[in-house]
Amino acid sequence: MKCAMKNIIIFILCLISFVVNSQTQEATLHFYDGASIEGYGLIFQKYKIKFRASLEDEPDVWDGTIVSGITFHGFEYDVEFGYVYAKNHERYPLLLEILAEGEVTLYVNVARESYFIPSFEEKIPAVGIHLNGTKYYVKRKDEDLATKLKGRFKKCIIEYFGECSGIIKRIDNHEFRWATMIDLVNYYNDFCTEE
Repeated sequence: MKCAMKNIIIFILCLISFVVNSQTQEATLHFYDGASIEGYGLIFQKYKIKFRASLEDEPDVWDGTIVSGITFHGFEYDVEFGYVYAKNHERYPLLLEILAEGEVTLYVNVARESYFIPSFEEKIPAVGIHLNGTKYYVKRKDEDLATKLKGRFKKCIIEYFGECSGIIKRIDNHEFRWATMIDLVNYYNDFCTEE
């Protein structure tokens, strides 16, 4: 089973690398003022976007100055990336995949240099498991900077979500772990916040 999953992931990564490097992935570029443009895009150099409105156009390079993010289309569901500033990383915004939104938004940054890797499984980020290169970030609506979750799982989760007894109980029961971060944040947004 592990071998089959690994082969599927490798196939998907190769397919994506081909599609993205040819820059024919349908996408929508989003601006901070609320405007958006449909066209074709890719992520490169981790935090930059190449985007063109039509296949005949030359691509423009965008960063987080006036662009808020990009949404890729043509998969089982849309894959959204957004620019966010993070604690201890305030020089320029990071371009992170948005996995869950609500009172707390969950972002993931998978260490890749020059191509876009979307999530293909609704419950599993980017390449399917929590790898050493995977970094999760969380940000409440009222926070200016995202917080990188690092260190031992239980300790860092309690530091950020500690006021929610349901999360602590589910961590102790091994329901929540790195591989279920989307479920954890959705649980927090659904049951641990006041509307």
